[in-house]
Amino acid sequence: MRLAYLLIVLHCSVLCIAQQPATTSLTPEQQELFNAARKNFSEHHPELALGKMKQLHAMVPENRMITNGTAETAVTLGDYAFAISLLKQQTTTHPDDTFALEWLARAYAESGDTSGRDTTIAAVVKLHEITTNEQFRRADRFIVERVKLANGYLDIYYALVPFSQYHIYMLGRQIDASNALIRQITLESNDFDQPEFVKEHPDLVAKGMRRFSIDTYSASQPGPNGTMTQTQALIGFIDGKPSYDDTKARMLKVANGTALPVATRSGLPVPKAN
Repeated sequence: MRLAYLLIVLHCSVLCIAQQPATTSLTPEQQELFNAARKNFSEHHPELALGKMKQLHAMVPENRMITNGTAETAVTLGDYAFAISLLKQQTTTHPDDTFALEWLARAYAESGDTSGRDTTIAAVVKLHEITTNEQFRRADRFIVERVKLANGYLDIYYALVPFSQYHIYMLGRQIDASNALIRQITLESNDFDQPEFVKEHPDLVAKGMRRFSIDTYSASQPGPNGTMTQTQALIGFIDGKPSYDDTKARMLKVANGTALPVATRSGLPVPKAN
C-alpha cells in the first residue's frame, strides 16, 4: 500500500480572467473585444466568447495569443475541425508554442483522432526534453482530454515526465457537475512494486519493462483533530506500460463504478506536500 496526495492542477488558459496575458499589441478597441470575450468565457458562455474571438482573429491573424485563445474556445465548444485548422497552422509556424501543441493534442483526443493525438503527445514530450522555456521545463503533466460522464467529467492528464515518488504516468481527475473533486485515478509504476515483478518476470525486466498499477485517491475529508484524510485504493496491476487507450478505458471503468478495488486504506492523513 502507498499514500499520495495529488494537488489540483489548473490547466493554462488564454481566456481565464485570473491570468493576465500580454495584450500590448492590441488596439484599445481590440482589447475591449478581447476583455468581453474573456468575460463571456468566465461566465460559462463560450459560444458568445467564440464569436468575439473569431472577430479578433480575423483582425490580427498573426497574433499568437488570439489564435490560441480562439482555438481554445473552439475546443471547449466541441468545434474540433476549426480548432485543429488553427492549431496545425500555429504549430507549423511556431513549433515551440507549447500552448498550441497541448491544445492540438486535446482537439485530436476529444475528436477521436487517436493517431493525431498520439503524434502530438509525443511532440509535446519531445519539446519538453529540449525546451529553454523555464515555465514549461518545470511542468510535469498536461491535460489531454475531458470525457463526459453520467455525472460530471474525467479530465485525463499525460505526464511530461513521470511525477511524484510513485512515478505517475497518467492521471485522471474525476469531478462532479459542480467541479468538485470526487477522486483521482493514477497509472503509476511505484518502485516498491518492482522487486516482486523482477522475481516473477525476469524476461520482461530484461526487455526494460516495469510493473504498473491503477490506483485511486479519494478527495480529502476532515479527520480527527482537524487533520485531512483520504482513502487510497489499488484497482490492479499491469505488467508493462499500457497504451493511452487501455489506460483511459481502465480509468473510465473506475469512474463509472465497474472496476472495484482489490485493496483499500482509509483514514490516511493527507500530506501537506506531494
